[in-house]
Amino acid sequence: MNKKVYEEAFERSDGGLCEICTSHVGVELHHIIYGNGKRKQCERIESVIFLCWDHHHGNDGIHGKNGHALELELKLELQLTYFDLGMNEETVRHWMGGKIYSEGD
Repeated sequence: MNKKVYEEAFERSDGGLCEICTSHVGVELHHIIYGNGKRKQCERIESVIFLCWDHHHGNDGIHGKNGHALELELKLELQLTYFDLGMNEETVRHWMGGKIYSEGD
């Protein structure tokens, strides 16, 4: 994990609180883009988020059995952030691990 990215995310999250519900219970850093070597390749301040245990591993959490909707929401928000930063589609695709996401994914 890039120490600078971690420190900036920690500061953004008010000292490591869940960035969805502000809980401090079981908070961990989550990489929005992950898998097949993409986690390290695509690690930026915009692409990580602190999540409590429920939002990370609970049934409706990113890695829970019902977590697809939250996972997609975070990916769509990240993608929009990159476009808002002025990145073109090719660059956004690179930082999104090679994919552009849509509501139906």
